[in-house]
Amino acid sequence: MTADQVLNARSLTRLAAVARRLRLERGLSQADLAGAAGVSRQWIINLEQGRTEGLEVGRLMRVLDELDASLAVRDDRESL
Repeated sequence: MTADQVLNARSLTRLAAVARRLRLERGLSQADLAGAAGVSRQWIINLEQGRTEGLEVGRLMRVLDELDASLAVRDDRESL
């Protein structure tokens, strides 16, 4: 994957798959990523399984930061 590649995470299911894919590509265990991002391993498990309870944006941003990834919001009406 190139550094400027955009991974569509339009649903929680896709966000879960993207987070897991990035973690695996970086060779991180769930525990490693959790420790680096300051969240619990269970929180990473829940993220990767698409569970919404406790999925706080601040925590998500810390995890994405540890994965050298970012979250972007696109106005889909602009692309019509």
